[in-house]
Amino acid sequence: MYEISIVIPVRDEEKNINDLIRRIFATVESLHKTFEIIFVTDINRDNTIDLLDACSKQHPNIKVLKLSNSFGQHVAVMAGLDHCLGKYTIIMDGDLQDYPEDILLLYNKICEGYDIVYALKDKKNEGFLRNLSSRIFNGLMNSLSDIKIDSNSSMFRIISRKARTEVIKFREYEPSLTYIFSFINLPTATIKVTSGVRIQGKTKYSFLKLVNFAISSLLSFSRKPLRMISNFGYIVSLVSLIYFIVVLYQYFFFGIPILGWATIVAIITFIGGIQLLSIGVIGEYIGRIYMQTKNRPLYIVEKRFGNFDQ
Repeated sequence: MYEISIVIPVRDEEKNINDLIRRIFATVESLHKTFEIIFVTDINRDNTIDLLDACSKQHPNIKVLKLSNSFGQHVAVMAGLDHCLGKYTIIMDGDLQDYPEDILLLYNKICEGYDIVYALKDKKNEGFLRNLSSRIFNGLMNSLSDIKIDSNSSMFRIISRKARTEVIKFREYEPSLTYIFSFINLPTATIKVTSGVRIQGKTKYSFLKLVNFAISSLLSFSRKPLRMISNFGYIVSLVSLIYFIVVLYQYFFFGIPILGWATIVAIITFIGGIQLLSIGVIGEYIGRIYMQTKNRPLYIVEKRFGNFDQ
């Protein structure tokens, strides 16, 4: 049993790994606590795997899970949580945008009796347009979702053994850990940290991937889109009925002929578009049910480096 486990999903991060490990060791060793670092990776285009293998042989604290395919960042974190042994578990990114030195802040805070402490960044150093779009999108997601997420929150957090046990029970298709942590609703605190800037390598999340992930998270934890479809259907039906009554009133009492071919075509086209959109939203929910009922494993471990037998 370790005091601290650190789970880090990485891909194509060979330029950051050595510096990351050095800073983590310097920080955690200052606490004089036992610890392990579990790197989780999958398909890399650089020398990440060989570098992690060498590090695991050099440092017995370092362990590596090599997944057989690209299952996604959050599934990679779940794999790390399944294998960690610490009393407390820290989740962080491997691109040094999460400062290893802030581990001290997280650890000291959770020792006050919380089960989850997540880092609240004063700002995200990802560019003005990306930060703005992130805030707008998070606001939209919060308005549609049943669970609220702070726009400056990140995956960087520390959790207790109890929280880890509850989180790994969620074996669902395309898990969203950010929402899962909020859903379990164990005693939670935040700590302000400084957001780092990626110096080496490139981000693995394009804008389109972020949008797809946010939509997937929304569908996993909210039925509001379905309710909105129903409510919109009621509104359209009511407006159509009122319009029909007005047209008949004008025809019988004022002799105004029933015209408006272009209006009718526009209305039919609009309603058709709404119907297709509604079918698409319903289809997304059905698709998730279909994938979940297959009961496929979340991930497949191809190789393990380091001592996982302890």
